[in-house]
Amino acid sequence: MAFVGRMPSRRRGGRPLQIGSDVRLSVDFKMPEFDKYKGISCPRLHLTMYYRKMVAYVHDDKILVHYFQDSLTKTALSWYVSLERGCIRTWRDLVEAFLKQYKYNEDMTPSLTTLERICSKVA
Repeated sequence: MAFVGRMPSRRRGGRPLQIGSDVRLSVDFKMPEFDKYKGISCPRLHLTMYYRKMVAYVHDDKILVHYFQDSLTKTALSWYVSLERGCIRTWRDLVEAFLKQYKYNEDMTPSLTTLERICSKVA
């Protein structure tokens, strides 16, 4: 996915990021409105939409990681806040952990062929 390929793997200085670390923004920063991920839909779609709304900050892992929590709710938010300090070093780390956690949602999504088969059995 594009949001994984274009992101920096480490911030300047190479130090690991900490969830909840101090994030500094300009005074004109305006928080985008996010569709909240509950943990029951496609995680890749959620990441893509989040990344598009945060496009102005794609080179700042700290901001991407910190504000990702604002795009989550319910069990997904609980998962995020329960991550061990230091396990997420970069935006890429967070993307990989998120996709691993919610992979089952991708696996459960039926293909168009499967849906057509189900509909033809019902009809």
